[in-house]
Amino acid sequence: MSQTPHPPTKVGATPAVTRYFDSRAAGYCAAMTHGPWSWLRHRESSAVLALAGPVSHRAVLDLGCGAGAYATLFADNGAAPVVGVDASRQMIAAIADHRIATIVGDVATVSLDRRFDLVVLAGVLEFVADAGAVLANAARHLTTDGRIVALVPPDTLGGWTYRLFHRSHGIAITLFSEDQIALLADGAGLRPTARRLVRPYAAVYALEPR
Repeated sequence: MSQTPHPPTKVGATPAVTRYFDSRAAGYCAAMTHGPWSWLRHRESSAVLALAGPVSHRAVLDLGCGAGAYATLFADNGAAPVVGVDASRQMIAAIADHRIATIVGDVATVSLDRRFDLVVLAGVLEFVADAGAVLANAARHLTTDGRIVALVPPDTLGGWTYRLFHRSHGIAITLFSEDQIALLADGAGLRPTARRLVRPYAAVYALEPR
């Protein structure tokens, strides 16, 4: 099921970011799971799944779902329903898994009519204009005993290398220190409860309502 409730706005993904991911949509998941970066993506997804906790029969919202790699991962582990939101129409179009309901929308402003046990922000906060707004929107869609799992590039040498990679495509990304994540979480009414580094390019945080 695919919906388009609102056109994307500049609060979340910028036009340059959306164009970049539109251009990479075809074969994106295959490249991530079978290409030269698959070893790193496997470690990242293992950390995300571990910090998510039990997901069987739990409702999952994947904000910034891309071509659906994480949404599929959670569906494979028994999550239901699974909803994916992304500003890239081409990425959404690449999701053919009937278990995933898809919505083209801005991750900072999209408003759904339900709350979720788990909200996933995997590789999205670094690309948006206002990470605090995205995190606050994620918190608005969370059940009172739910959890957000965010995968972000850390403010480390590895993160700087990752930032240079995207700069070569004309995209400026944000890196996040542990203190910055704590500050963003506090502004959204959340608190960090766990953290895992996935060297060299990622850190995964579990965030829960205060």
